[in-house]
Amino acid sequence: MDFHKQYRGMNENITPSDALVQQTIAKMESGRPHRARKPLKIILAVAAALACVSTAVAANQEAVLRVLYQIAPGMAEYLQPVGQVCEDRGVKLEVVSADVEGSTAKVYLSLTDTTGSLFGDAAPDLYDSWSLDYAGFGRGARSYGCSTLDYDPNTHTATYFMQIDDLNGKHIPAGAFRFSFNQLLIGREKQEGVPVTADLSAVPKNAPTENHAINGYGTMNPDALGDMDSYDFLVPQGTLWQSENGICALIAAGWRNGELHLHYRTDGSLSLGNHADFSTLHLADGTELMCDYTVTYKDFDNDTDYTEYVFPMAYKDVAGCTLTGDLYTASNLMDGRWAVSFRLTQ
Repeated sequence: MDFHKQYRGMNENITPSDALVQQTIAKMESGRPHRARKPLKIILAVAAALACVSTAVAANQEAVLRVLYQIAPGMAEYLQPVGQVCEDRGVKLEVVSADVEGSTAKVYLSLTDTTGSLFGDAAPDLYDSWSLDYAGFGRGARSYGCSTLDYDPNTHTATYFMQIDDLNGKHIPAGAFRFSFNQLLIGREKQEGVPVTADLSAVPKNAPTENHAINGYGTMNPDALGDMDSYDFLVPQGTLWQSENGICALIAAGWRNGELHLHYRTDGSLSLGNHADFSTLHLADGTELMCDYTVTYKDFDNDTDYTEYVFPMAYKDVAGCTLTGDLYTASNLMDGRWAVSFRLTQ
C-alpha cells in the first residue's frame, strides 16, 4: 500500500485554517490535558539519543502540523510537542509522533536542512538505511514502508511517514523504541516514461554472449529460472542509447529462442542508489508487453549495474516496438548518525 498516494489523495482538500493551527499550537504549548473524543494510541517521543538537544517548541512544528492535518485531520489536534531533536552534519531529525497498535508501528518525522544548502529543491531519501528498534525485535517476517509526505523548499523541511508491520501478526510490544538512520540520498530525481530511442530494426539473431556470476534476478514465474548462479549475458555492442545524464545506457540487443534480450548499464548503483526500470515495451499495435524476467550482475570496482531484460516475442515484431524506462538517480550520498529514542504505549 502506498500510504502517501492513498491518504494524501483522500485528504488533499482538507486544510486547517490559520486559527485552528494556532489554537492547536497554543494547546500544545500549554501542556494542559486534552479530553479526547475517543481513545488515541499516540504517544510522542520523550527522550533522544546521541547529539540530541531540547527545545520548547520545534521551529518547524507549524509546518508539520499542516501536513498532519491533511493526512489525518482527526489526529493532529491531540498531538503534544516532542520538544527534542537530533542533529548531525546540518540535518535535524525530529520524531513528530509515533503510534503502535497490534502488529503495526508508525512514525511521523521531519528532516530539516539547517544550512539551507544541502537539500536543494527536493526531499532527501533515507536510502533504506533507517530502522525502528524495540524490545523483542529479534528475527521475523516484517514489511517496511517509507513515504515522503511533504517538502517545503522555503523552510528546507521534509516530512515522512514510516510503517512496520509484523507479517505473522505478532503484537509489537509497548515500551522503548529507537528510530535511527545513517545515510541520506541528496538530489533524488525520478524520471518516468523516458523514451529509449534505440534502433531495433536490425537486432541480431543469436548475438554473442558472455557468462557472468549474477547478483540477482526477477521474474513473475519463480519456476522459470530455477536456482542459478550465472547467466549468459549479451556481449556489449556499444552505446545503442544513453540517458541525457549519461547514467543509464542500452548497450546490447539481441534475439534468440523466441525472446528479445535488452542489456542495460546503470552507473552509480552502489554509491548513489541509481537504478532504472525498463521492464515494459510497446508493440507496433500499442500492446504493452512486460518482460518475462531480468538478470543482473554488478561491477563493484566501477560502481556499475548490468541488467538484461527478456521479452518473449516474435522476431517480426521487434523492429516496430518502442521502449521506455523509469530512471531514479541522485546527486550525492550523505553519511551521518541520526537517532531518537522514545516510548510508546498501546
